[in-house]
Amino acid sequence: MDYLKIKRNLENYTVRNIPKRLITVNASGDTVVNTSSPNYYYGQIPEYKIDKEGFFILDSAGEKIPNTIDINIFITQEYDDMGIFTDMDFIPKQPPLSQPPNNFNPFLDGRIAGGPVDFYYTPPISVTGETDDSHLNYVKSLRVDSNGLPIYQPFLNVSKEDGQFDGVTDNNNQRVKYKLGADINNIGTTGVEFTTYHQEFVKSTNIVGEDVTWNKTTFKAVDGGWNSSNIDLYANVKEEEFLGIVFPPEISDDVFINRGVADIFERNAILSEIKTTDDLDNFRGGYLVSE
Repeated sequence: MDYLKIKRNLENYTVRNIPKRLITVNASGDTVVNTSSPNYYYGQIPEYKIDKEGFFILDSAGEKIPNTIDINIFITQEYDDMGIFTDMDFIPKQPPLSQPPNNFNPFLDGRIAGGPVDFYYTPPISVTGETDDSHLNYVKSLRVDSNGLPIYQPFLNVSKEDGQFDGVTDNNNQRVKYKLGADINNIGTTGVEFTTYHQEFVKSTNIVGEDVTWNKTTFKAVDGGWNSSNIDLYANVKEEEFLGIVFPPEISDDVFINRGVADIFERNAILSEIKTTDDLDNFRGGYLVSE
């Protein structure tokens, strides 16, 4: 395990402005700041995000948004290749189990003897959330309407990958739905579905304190889980002689081919290799003929 020490400049998150309505001038002409106001956060890092006037920024559900300090962590992972496995016929334990053990979790418990393949099936999982509308610009048509606004043409595929669909699936006055990374033959249940609302907006503040606004956008992705189409039971056997061998051995042979082209000095050079008269008859299968 590696320990990473990362520093963050908290000044980027510290409030350094005072709302003008909290600044007054008293009878003596002195400038007075109402530091007891609940909207006074100068020199502090608020628990929740606030705007320039010191009011809380609310999400689409009317809830306060926690003020977080984000740290980018690069996760790396190393794999050790165990080498070549040998495929063998799978002979399950008999009789098979009729039901899994109590609290059986295939992700944690792994393989159990006598367990049929359906013990490891998992139901589909839906992942939902909210994001910005940056992906909407990718699926728009190159045409514009009479008002100069982009046209979102349903089922116009803008993907550059074969067999993949990126584009709008439905569009009306309230919202536009579009898919990214869907299978061209199964658009409805694959890929990530985004919904961007035309008349609903989200206001927030970026890391440098600037106000940013975008159209409210939700996303949904369905993980198909484990089922008969993507999981089965096999027996993998590791043989000791294949430990550390990742690929089947390859044998390279260097073959010299004599194409019958002889140098004018070749015969004289061969004579230097002849030691006895028997060599004259046997050298290269009679290459030299003696009379």
